[in-house]
Amino acid sequence: MTKRIWIVNYYTGTPKTQLNPRYEQFARRFMDAGYDVITINSSFTSDTQEEQTTSGQIFLERQYEDYKFIHINAPAYQGNGLKRMWSLLKFSLMLKKAAKHYPKPDVVLHNIHPPFDYPIVTMTKQLGAKYIAEAWDLWPESFVRFGLIKESNPLMKIAHAIEKKYYYSASDLIFTLKGASDYLRIKGWTEDVGGKINLNHVHYINNGIDLEQFYKNREAYPRPDKDINSPNLRKIIYLGSINKANNVKTLVDAAVLLKESPEYRFFIYGNGAYRKELIQYVADNHIDNVVFKEERISLAECAWVVSQATVNVMNYEKGFGKWGVSSGKMFQYLAAGKPIVCNRKFHYDDVIMEGNLGIAQEMETPEAFAQAIKALAEQPKEEYEAMCLRVLEAAQKYDYKYLSEKELQVIES
Repeated sequence: MTKRIWIVNYYTGTPKTQLNPRYEQFARRFMDAGYDVITINSSFTSDTQEEQTTSGQIFLERQYEDYKFIHINAPAYQGNGLKRMWSLLKFSLMLKKAAKHYPKPDVVLHNIHPPFDYPIVTMTKQLGAKYIAEAWDLWPESFVRFGLIKESNPLMKIAHAIEKKYYYSASDLIFTLKGASDYLRIKGWTEDVGGKINLNHVHYINNGIDLEQFYKNREAYPRPDKDINSPNLRKIIYLGSINKANNVKTLVDAAVLLKESPEYRFFIYGNGAYRKELIQYVADNHIDNVVFKEERISLAECAWVVSQATVNVMNYEKGFGKWGVSSGKMFQYLAAGKPIVCNRKFHYDDVIMEGNLGIAQEMETPEAFAQAIKALAEQPKEEYEAMCLRVLEAAQKYDYKYLSEKELQVIES
């Protein structure tokens, strides 16, 4: 009898709207292995929300070629405030209500957001399915790290208690952060320190990329952009969110220090709460070597953009990546085969420095950031090309062909 997997993630887009293809890639390979796969997401991340809101539908079943989806009608929101948390909770409550209308799963693979989507844990118990929790970030610990709430707040004690229930309920835990095992141990939740989590059931499977598709996209979707196509520029490219955690202003201030070198041009793609503020800052201070590009481009077009860089950039607030990093753009940067600069040193899974793929270190000042960018961009040609080759080679171990096999082993264990 064919086994059924539900992939549950509020944020998973459809094949046309996705920003991170991890679960589409896994769904494809799970289907190839003989599983019936249904992906369940919020209508907020697809093109069905207005349709569902108008019709009053709570859930909507759709098929996109071979991919089966169930879209759950969840409230729209902006930013990272209470409306976002309410939307996550409402999504999980509506899914629990919708579950009885669909054939029961054998496995629920849940991308978790503790404590807001805990009803999905209780739903899985009621369905009698194997529960696998997958975390891309450590909620609610991240809220403390970015100053949204203090650890001493009584609500954090409740949130951590619910977080523990996710982990204790799971047959297996998958983290895209290499340091997650130490996090669980410090919390006192692993068997070796008196908890209930067996570390043999804790797995590290980082985010990844479909290299074959990346290279196809790079050739198929070149962009008619006179800036990016200029052969005389050193192109410093940032692709991603522009929120507090991304600390893009430090990159802009680093660009100011390189204004005297007219060959340097900084290109910023992405959107977030600080985009408009930074655009105004650039205009007010006449920082003409920084160019803000589109708020959003398709995943297919990203391949060409990052491949045109002289140096690709990752930058974050201090404290980011305490337990490792699972940035989707890092894997696109690896596939692009260009040096990477990051203003943070990662204690766990420091792909950049361990592989000599660029520079990742604590850079608290624009001066340090500018110096690192210049050091990478102005390497002797042979050294630069050798680094590019190392970046390309490092990308191979994050190909979804490899990662999906690891994920399947967890499901079938």
